[in-house]
Amino acid sequence: MVQTIATLIDETLMVMGAHLHVRMTDEEKAYLDAHFELIHIKKGEHLVTRGEEVCYLYYLESGIVRLWFPDKENREISARFIQAKEFINFFLSHEEHHAHYNIKALEPCKIWRLPKKDLHQLYELSINFNKLARIHLVRSINRKIIREEEFYTLNAEARYKALLANEKWLLRSIPLKDIASYIGITPQALSNIRKRI
Repeated sequence: MVQTIATLIDETLMVMGAHLHVRMTDEEKAYLDAHFELIHIKKGEHLVTRGEEVCYLYYLESGIVRLWFPDKENREISARFIQAKEFINFFLSHEEHHAHYNIKALEPCKIWRLPKKDLHQLYELSINFNKLARIHLVRSINRKIIREEEFYTLNAEARYKALLANEKWLLRSIPLKDIASYIGITPQALSNIRKRI
């Protein structure tokens, strides 16, 4: 069965537990279905390259993407992993916005995209989409605060254990070298931790 973006967003609202607060109207759903476009990207392909202007809001229907940036030695630092049924970026303002991260497909991905101009029109037309964006942004900020706190208060082994407790799905899908950079250690250090616990 082919799903529409409106149906997918309804499913996401259910998973987030936000369906009690956000209920898209038929008009809002029609706007979503008329303005989002489905694209496919291959494993290893970049959806967004750091420094380029970001012109779309993205929703990941299937697959996994990795947000990463280079450090001063040009090593790839994993900032975040996003799995299916999530928005990738709600951070589009009216001004020109350049990507801070590279966004790379770790699997073949089906991605819906909405041009920035249509997103801003949607914000003007839809109270429910504004609510969804606010919920998404609050969750993103909370996730970032917890991750930052873990980096400054936990040692490497404790960070790995926190990942096991809160993001175990990563171990089923993500290469260990990427997980190591995500928790701020070398692949060898991660291997040693995994042997100990």
